[in-house]
Amino acid sequence: MGEARRRKASGEPVSWCRTCTLCCVLPEILSLDKPMYKPCRHIARSRCGIYGQPERPDACSAYACAYLQARMNGGSGRNRIPHPLEAGAYFHIDQQENAVVMFVDPAKAERWKTTQIAEILRTLMARGLHLVILDRGRRMVVKSEFVYDEILKRDMIAFADAEGRPKDIAEYDIYASGVQASG
Repeated sequence: MGEARRRKASGEPVSWCRTCTLCCVLPEILSLDKPMYKPCRHIARSRCGIYGQPERPDACSAYACAYLQARMNGGSGRNRIPHPLEAGAYFHIDQQENAVVMFVDPAKAERWKTTQIAEILRTLMARGLHLVILDRGRRMVVKSEFVYDEILKRDMIAFADAEGRPKDIAEYDIYASGVQASG
């Protein structure tokens, strides 16, 4: 019996996330006073230690990346979006901002480009959504197919550097220096 089945049988809440905690590390979570790129203090044994618990903030309880949303909704598209750990990125649609927001795992920064995510994002942009990519200390808003194609051809950071775009997210430098020190 797998871990998810054991946990479900024991009455523990079970998630499609498996051991993915990217949404607990990469974004800023104001309700937890958690900056970007800093692991949430509630991560325990490679998962959210307060998943399904009353103390879990509403911001976390309400959030579902596109992968998780597709799994929860079922249907034929549920297998189209790759798991964030395999893709090296996760995304969601922000209806209020009319945008697709994608967080890229710094350890696998180029991997998403070789998955279905690349085509899914292109399709969503064609429907009028703009793309916001958060990748290794940079936040880039992509509204044109030309810029998107350039990002797919080369590393986004190299593209941003060539355009003279500054780093937007100072917390990344702290994260990166900690990863290098422990690695």
